[in-house]
Amino acid sequence: MKKTLVELFAGVGGFRCGLNHVELKDGKTIENGNWKCLWANQWEPATKSQEAYDCYAMRFGADDVSNVDIFEVDKHDIPDHTLLVGGFPCQDYSVAQTLSNSKGIEGKKGVLWWAIEETLAIKKPPFVLLENVDRLLLSPAKQRGRDFGMILRSFYENGYDVEWRVINAGEYGLPQKRRRTYIFAYRKNTKYYKQMQKNSDYDMIFSKGMFVKQFPIKESYEEITESSIAEYKDLIEVSNMFKCSFYNAGIMKNGGIYTVKVKADYNLVYRAC
Repeated sequence: MKKTLVELFAGVGGFRCGLNHVELKDGKTIENGNWKCLWANQWEPATKSQEAYDCYAMRFGADDVSNVDIFEVDKHDIPDHTLLVGGFPCQDYSVAQTLSNSKGIEGKKGVLWWAIEETLAIKKPPFVLLENVDRLLLSPAKQRGRDFGMILRSFYENGYDVEWRVINAGEYGLPQKRRRTYIFAYRKNTKYYKQMQKNSDYDMIFSKGMFVKQFPIKESYEEITESSIAEYKDLIEVSNMFKCSFYNAGIMKNGGIYTVKVKADYNLVYRAC
């Protein structure tokens, strides 16, 4: 499988930088990895200046990055790709607002999730890696977990299973105490999906899943919740009725939800080094 990449809500290219170990040498951008970025989109609404796009285009070239509203993009025109990435805008979930004032997936920024969902439905990338704030799992205050439940239901309807982790870089030895929710999804026709089906839900969280290999956790846990997104008739019913206590680690397998409150094991990282 070729390692091809599409980056939505690209910003200055954070995912591309991480995946390809980007560095600057003599003012030139050097990509040391083997992910080929086929197309990217970066558009900041309600402002004439487009600093993030300008930075992206300067570093990586303007040929393959789009600077138009993502809803104006015909998703059929996006190149076929292996991995879809994006840090979809998170102001409606952000800690900059009180939880009671957060509009979640109905807010002006939250609705941008549906541009991702449309891309999933049309392009069907084998793998997806997304990032958002940790509050995404709690939104909205009056129906905790609904917004993330709608995201999981969207993945479920498009043929994906999902793993997620809330990761605080400060818990792994880096000078950055910022918690972010990372979402990794994979279609049911991939080898990875078939491999993960052999594992128990517990093992997926604590030993076999994608995140635990890079960000170890302690074997003990505080709370577990099990639920299902498959039992609802459609997204409207999820929006009206779904509630769930999502914790900082979890999986969705075939619509079944298993989420655990875990603690980082920084000592394990230190010993590995």
